[in-house]
Amino acid sequence: MAFKKRKRRSRKEQPHDALFKAFFSDAQIAKNYLLHYTPASLHQHIDFSYFEKSNTAYVSGRFGVSFSDVVYETGLKTGGLARLLFLFEHKSYIPAFPIYLQLLDYLLQIWEDDIKNKRPLSLVIPIVVYHGKKGWEQVPFWDYFQGLPKTWARFIPHFDYLLTDLSSIPPQVIRDKRESEHLRNLFLALKFARDKNLLLENWNEILSFRLTDLSSDRDRILLQTLTLYAVNLYNMQPTDVQHLNATLPEPERDWIDQIPEIFGEKWKKRGLREGRREGRKLGIEEGRAEGRIKGREEGRQEGRQEGRQEGRQEASVAKDRAFTIKTLLAFPEWTNNEVAEFVGVTSEFVEQVRSELGNSK
Repeated sequence: MAFKKRKRRSRKEQPHDALFKAFFSDAQIAKNYLLHYTPASLHQHIDFSYFEKSNTAYVSGRFGVSFSDVVYETGLKTGGLARLLFLFEHKSYIPAFPIYLQLLDYLLQIWEDDIKNKRPLSLVIPIVVYHGKKGWEQVPFWDYFQGLPKTWARFIPHFDYLLTDLSSIPPQVIRDKRESEHLRNLFLALKFARDKNLLLENWNEILSFRLTDLSSDRDRILLQTLTLYAVNLYNMQPTDVQHLNATLPEPERDWIDQIPEIFGEKWKKRGLREGRREGRKLGIEEGRAEGRIKGREEGRQEGRQEGRQEGRQEASVAKDRAFTIKTLLAFPEWTNNEVAEFVGVTSEFVEQVRSELGNSK
């Protein structure tokens, strides 16, 4: 079977990855997934009293650069296994190569880490959550090897993975899983992400957390992350968001109305005004130095342009810093690289903000 090369996608161009990682980094959401989207024959044996996110990151570079989204470590109720790992991998498109190759890459890295740390080999259950346009056809690895005698199948690596194909799950099935908590909001957002009209029609349901208040940092950061995902996905304007928010319950509406990344216009305008004043001053000084009317006008124009740019940059930095602080407070265990990837800034920027918070890592 021939496979076409797929152009490598920038993770910044794929906001779905950051959203998925933010939600599945929450242990309760990962538990809810296993309870509501995996067979009872699997989750009924898990000891959820011990369920922790692994801090080890695994990178697959052989088949296009990709990062394992989240890995959780747990055990069995019988105590029969010392280490049971759930590897969550998110896909917004069908890979050009068999997914088995990428998953096998992850498996080998995990087992190499076991050997390095002198542990018994871990049992790893790969999980793929997909929400692309086309349905995902899950076929055995053997099917990718054509023209071989069936008796040779024993020479092909044999392992399986769990698949949640949101493109084939009716929205009502997701809605009915009310006990799945915020996982319900995430899956509805991913389900409708490729159709702006459907996303807007279901705005109320996607962003309603069904809570009497939003007092916990965990709920607020997840709601803000989900809102920014929807807003940035279609470059929505603050007025559009305000109109849509009118239908939301009061806790969610009040919190979203305070998100500076959406409604920070007054800070942008202030930066622009200050930039213009500085630009005028610089333009006049340059114009006087040249002593010509033409030079003065050119100086003013250049000054205004530089002033506006500085104002926009200051507003942008302030916005990035605010979102970085919120992310650090909500996910203190994340590394600087993980936070930088999620927020869309450099790891040096995250390190500086973390140092200012007195939370060096």
